[in-house]
Amino acid sequence: MSKTYCSKLWDHQYIHMSGSFRFCCATNDNINDSKNNRYNINNTSMEHVWNSEHVRNTRLKMIAGQQIPECIKCVEQESRGYKSMRSTANKKINYDNTDKNGTVLTMPNTMELHYGNVCNLKCRMCSQNYSNQIGKELLEIGNNDPEFLQWVIKQSGNVNNWTNNLSVEYKWFENEKNKKKLNDFINKNISQLTVIGGEPTIIPEFYELFEHCDKNGTLGKKQFTIVTNLTNINHKMTKWLPKLKNWTIWASLDGIGERTEYIRYPSNFEKIKENLNFYKLILRQHKNGKIVFSPAIQLLNIDQLDEMLEWFIDFSEGEFGTKFDVSWMAQVWYPKICNYDIAPKEYRLKIADKLEQKIHLFEKHKSIISFYKNQIQNLRTDMLDKKTEKYLQECFIKYNDKLDIYRGKITWRQLLPALEKCLIDETT
Repeated sequence: MSKTYCSKLWDHQYIHMSGSFRFCCATNDNINDSKNNRYNINNTSMEHVWNSEHVRNTRLKMIAGQQIPECIKCVEQESRGYKSMRSTANKKINYDNTDKNGTVLTMPNTMELHYGNVCNLKCRMCSQNYSNQIGKELLEIGNNDPEFLQWVIKQSGNVNNWTNNLSVEYKWFENEKNKKKLNDFINKNISQLTVIGGEPTIIPEFYELFEHCDKNGTLGKKQFTIVTNLTNINHKMTKWLPKLKNWTIWASLDGIGERTEYIRYPSNFEKIKENLNFYKLILRQHKNGKIVFSPAIQLLNIDQLDEMLEWFIDFSEGEFGTKFDVSWMAQVWYPKICNYDIAPKEYRLKIADKLEQKIHLFEKHKSIISFYKNQIQNLRTDMLDKKTEKYLQECFIKYNDKLDIYRGKITWRQLLPALEKCLIDETT
């Protein structure tokens, strides 16, 4: 498979939480103008960005077989046996339809859209770029412990992703001009839309997009994927979802019971199950939908991976692999303290043995088995040198202990006593 080509440069547009543009969700670099200033929905159009110099030049590099620095994350994931976000479809067609300067005349037909960073949760593997609640909490803690706050900022990707302005709030979508050009562009061009936040189900403008497309008679031609933490629903979905060509609920669920409530604080597992059943009922009645479970595999839940998968399959009531499925189960890379590579070897081997005992339950599920086996193999592989491993373990303890004390709820030590013992033995 080509290590340079990706069809997203010919059919996909990505709008970041901040309103800036990127090639896709796997890249951290913005699309910039000739003066290296980033494009933003506040000051430019989707059409202009689509054939901007930056995008055109990258298409030409792909055609020439040159490595694309922005695509390194996908290449690295593939090297470890995981499926990446990269798409290799329609290579010849796309190359043939590209002008000598990299221009393509057709607009993108797929889009990933982030409705800012307005959210109602403070997930352990997240950051203020995706949830405006996370930065607020860290600033509140910092009022009484400025030393801890400075430590968090200094650690950046170790304990919190992309630590910058902790008070940042992205609400560009509330601007009437931005909302109009976005809704019009999607209505006219986009047939496959993935919507993320923040949390889209708490944002009124997300529902206005449904109304706009419904009013213009285009809902029936569209496929919507909604990435949601399942804490909220809108009963108007019973009106809109059946009109779509098809829809997918991408269910961000990272554990069973108290585990997901801890990781995705302050969610409620019983409410999540209730909302999942709401979508399941629509799916069963109209048969144009799908529910995909998307656990973020990390140190805080790798020990429960087998139980999560069993729960997902049981919830699917015999339709797993058709109307219900699971995502590719890549492990969390950042923040680094969430990556289970940092766990003591004794703990990793114990969890690998536990997961291996359940392999037979997943052999018939193609979307699970190869990635499940990869997790076991990775658990048994030493990815870090001992110095780095110990340092990140100390960061894990310090960061999570502080948040647990501040929240006053169940702690990681209570949830994972075996991990606590191994970490204490390793770091003392």
